[in-house]
Amino acid sequence: MKKVLALVLFAAIIAAIIWLLIHFKGFGGLGKDSDKGEGKNGTSVSEVVEKKETTTSEEATEVKTEKSTEAIKTEVISISISKDEYIYNNNMISFDDLINEIKSKDNDIQIELSIDDTAAKNTVDELTDKLDELGYKNYKKLDK
Repeated sequence: MKKVLALVLFAAIIAAIIWLLIHFKGFGGLGKDSDKGEGKNGTSVSEVVEKKETTTSEEATEVKTEKSTEAIKTEVISISISKDEYIYNNNMISFDDLINEIKSKDNDIQIELSIDDTAAKNTVDELTDKLDELGYKNYKKLDK
């Protein structure tokens, strides 16, 4: 009985493998939808690669151009928050002085908030609430 069960299981596995190979074009184009296309050797592999490389190069150039244009337009302020302290330009700064420094900048400025694991939630919330109140929407919270 065990031998018969093993043979049936083995036959089922072989049948499943054959079905998968045929269904997913495993036998050199004998699978499902193998008659679609331009015919035999309609498109070579090198043509496909060239098209992808050209598209990728153009997109990369466009992305670099956009990023460099944005970099020229926007300045980035990096603020670190640790415990209940604000660190700006590698110096500890009070909340009021930090807000005055930010106010002197344009509203389109990019602000990066590096939040330490030890940062107090109310310290972070106080700064983000004030930034929202002043109209600075371009800030990112970066966790360390």
